[in-house]
Amino acid sequence: MTLFEMTKEIQRRVGVAQDGVWGRDSAGAVLTALGAGGSPATAIASGSPVDLVSVRILRAACPERSEAQLLPWVGPIKAACRRFDIDTIRRVAAFISQMAHESGLIPGREEDLRYSAKRMAEVWARYAVNPGAKPKDRQPNALAQKLAAAGPQAIANDIYANRMGNGPPASGDGWKNRGAGPGQLTGADNWRAFARAMGMTHDEALAFGRTVEGGVMAFAWFWEENDINRLADTPGVEDETRRINGGQHGVDDRRARMNRTVAALIEAEKGQ
Repeated sequence: MTLFEMTKEIQRRVGVAQDGVWGRDSAGAVLTALGAGGSPATAIASGSPVDLVSVRILRAACPERSEAQLLPWVGPIKAACRRFDIDTIRRVAAFISQMAHESGLIPGREEDLRYSAKRMAEVWARYAVNPGAKPKDRQPNALAQKLAAAGPQAIANDIYANRMGNGPPASGDGWKNRGAGPGQLTGADNWRAFARAMGMTHDEALAFGRTVEGGVMAFAWFWEENDINRLADTPGVEDETRRINGGQHGVDDRRARMNRTVAALIEAEKGQ
């Protein structure tokens, strides 16, 4: 039995939601069952900004989604925040707003690898006959044309070959470990490490990461692994943006989402 399965079994026995995530409600229910007294809601101190997360908060971060579309994200976001100490207003707002920018909070996201040969040459110089040219002026070489004709799986296996823990193109690792989830977790090294953290096999983690629950948890795991809580504790969004995508792509949108989410959390806190 994996750690994930064991947690779900304990949750079943103490009568809380069986999501496989050890949080405040699960721990409180266990304390109650052991005779610590009180209810699951009060057995452990409450009042964390995580408790404020609601559809209304998510709408502030991601107004392009409807309330019905956002509702399934509320529980998974709370569970992930509790597990990885995303537990201040700034941390919660940063986590939600960055995820909203990256994914639009659309479930089941996978990396889009439908590249034309010309686009491959523009993005990766090694697929151009004139790699030294400006990206827009590059022309595809024979390999780019071959891969584009073969389709996304062949493209993934080549562009991700022999890096991030993946094997050569023939291994199929590039396609198997392509980006998935709201944060587009990518590469065999990342997926295996996430699997270990979840107490799952590699294949189980790949499937889990394509669910809302697993995708949010994968993003939170990446957040923790890359020390983004510390970056979120500082003013602005530039530091966490750089850690997530390697640059400042979409920083204005990320900042706007962050500011709206912070404001919504503060207002919710005042209304408690």
